[in-house]
Amino acid sequence: MVLLTKLDSAFGKSLKSRRLSSNLSQEQLGLKSGLSRPYISELEMGKKDPSLFTIFKLADALKVKPSFFINEVEQAVSIP
Repeated sequence: MVLLTKLDSAFGKSLKSRRLSSNLSQEQLGLKSGLSRPYISELEMGKKDPSLFTIFKLADALKVKPSFFINEVEQAVSIP
């Protein structure tokens, strides 16, 4: 359970950082990705864990490869 919480938190921080660096609001990212603003907020706060499909949708909207998020999370939680 602790690892899942760390993963969710790390993903949320990575998502928020990328969204802000792209100068997008949660609403704008929602429109680009087809996801709701409240769901994006929950992801960024680490309250929800994204499905693989969601990661791909967000990556496409933010113009990064899906592996961008995986690599960021991997580094944040120090998975060997």
